[in-house]
Amino acid sequence: MEGNELQQRREALGMSRDELAKALQTTSVSVWRWENGKRAVPPYLSLALETVERERVPKSLPAAQKTATGKASASNGASPGRKKGGKK
Repeated sequence: MEGNELQQRREALGMSRDELAKALQTTSVSVWRWENGKRAVPPYLSLALETVERERVPKSLPAAQKTATGKASASNGASPGRKKGGKK
């Protein structure tokens, strides 16, 4: 992976350098250096970035429907089409 690809993928995720650095447990200076060709992108970074991409919650879901796993769920815990505590 080249630095420009890293930058494109980070921007596609809607992440700042600081946010990506935190997710990768590194510094924003390291991310900047990789993106700008000052340092070679480590070979493991592709795999780490795939993990970040998988775990990133899509921003298109309303906040009430986001879960820790990133999947949509009924906001009241009931199955769709049923009201909590009520009968159909």
